[in-house]
Amino acid sequence: MWAYLATPQTRENLAQNLVKLLHTDFPVYKKNLKPEEMVGECLHTNWEGKCDMGVNQLAGKVQLDGIDFDFEKVARLTPEENDNVLAVAKRVRELLDASGSKKLISLTTYHVGADPEACQSNLVTENCSFVEAARSGHHGEVLPLLTKGKDVFDFFNVMAYDAGPRFKYDVAMANYARAVGDKSKIVMGQTINSQWGPEGRFVESRQTNVNRAGWQAEKGYGGFFIWTLGANDQQQSLSQQVDYFNEMKQRADQMSGDRPDVDDVAPTAPAGLKVMENAQTITLAWQPSSDNVGVTGYSILRNGVPVGSASDTRWTDSNVELGGVIYRYTVKAQDAAGNLSDASNTVEVKTAEVSESAPAAPTGLSLVSAGEKNLNIKWNGVTGAVKYHVLRDGVKVNTVTGTQFSDSGLTAATTYSYTVVAENAKGQTSLASAVLKAKTQDSIVTPEPEGEWKTGVNYKPGDVVTYKGKEYRCLQGHPSMAHWSPAEVPALWQLVR
Repeated sequence: MWAYLATPQTRENLAQNLVKLLHTDFPVYKKNLKPEEMVGECLHTNWEGKCDMGVNQLAGKVQLDGIDFDFEKVARLTPEENDNVLAVAKRVRELLDASGSKKLISLTTYHVGADPEACQSNLVTENCSFVEAARSGHHGEVLPLLTKGKDVFDFFNVMAYDAGPRFKYDVAMANYARAVGDKSKIVMGQTINSQWGPEGRFVESRQTNVNRAGWQAEKGYGGFFIWTLGANDQQQSLSQQVDYFNEMKQRADQMSGDRPDVDDVAPTAPAGLKVMENAQTITLAWQPSSDNVGVTGYSILRNGVPVGSASDTRWTDSNVELGGVIYRYTVKAQDAAGNLSDASNTVEVKTAEVSESAPAAPTGLSLVSAGEKNLNIKWNGVTGAVKYHVLRDGVKVNTVTGTQFSDSGLTAATTYSYTVVAENAKGQTSLASAVLKAKTQDSIVTPEPEGEWKTGVNYKPGDVVTYKGKEYRCLQGHPSMAHWSPAEVPALWQLVR
């Protein structure tokens, strides 16, 4: 968008269109509406000619809450670019205020954007949030924008990630708060995906992210955001990501100093906990709890330690050690305020027996990547195993010595079931692992290569580039950056061949 920031006329056009977008109605469709909840005429009838509420009907309309200026690029931002984006934001604010709108405007910038500019030198450490030997070229690049824009933007997102495990996020947040003059407008960015670090990419632990969400609330900052909900490179389903996000929010709510109308009533303890299945996995079920506001989920504890969560009243433990190991399970209910119930009754489970000298069944079977005609899977290594037999749909397809297997020659848009059996040096085999279901991608036409991948290019979905001898297809439109290379960011690039 840099060209649209360069002149007064293009800035005005951009501001007008952004405000128009913010005032655009978007339809919302839902299934199983009550007749009185449906808006407008019936969109679909059943064979009797009656309105079919089991399919999507119009439930209403929504608008965007606001707009975020994600202000970043590979090169250091210039003073002119700072002034230009501020001019657009000011004009958007003027237009919104004139219409009486309460829409929000936010600004997202690099983690070191509010550091002293002197932090670019590795001889300087005072108030520096990134103190690696090789410093960033972005230290202090938006300080003038933060000062001038403190009354234009409603809040400021600090990208407190892609800086390594030693990044001083607390220093970065304090620097932003000092520049803006109001820490309640400073929001801490976090990621549940892999991120860049000086020693290579890494994934922050869930507990650390949850603790940081609570930390910012306790210190009086304005909240947190996550990159990203929906696109995930850690094989987390959308429901798992939502659960992750909600745990961070609950911790922030608990640590907030301003909690009017606090719900201090815990749900009732789950009753009737029982074992439904005990084989390669253990499945539990229980009766639902009740709460004065509402139960949001359940925490499952094994031998007194939390091992999982569920939104309904059934949960499967897929990470069990076979061979007569005894587990004791309890379940606790939780409400939106983070109140935990007392524990349910305890059920004791003895895991399935295996041959005394045979290896244990492999665990952690998961999908690494999927193509049109190939699937890559991995699993945890088994003590004493010297090789592993991979079965597809119940038929052995290969034997490998490692803990990863690439299956090729498959059919596009097809789901396959995989299990893995471990074998030791005596030829004794384990029970099969839990089943992994994996689907190949839909068949797509591969366009001709469009050249080597470069930084500073605005790639669009479908673009194909070459990087280190391999071809990648763009999945999401974005301006390329040095730390977003195709091999490192599966949320943006898909390996073609």
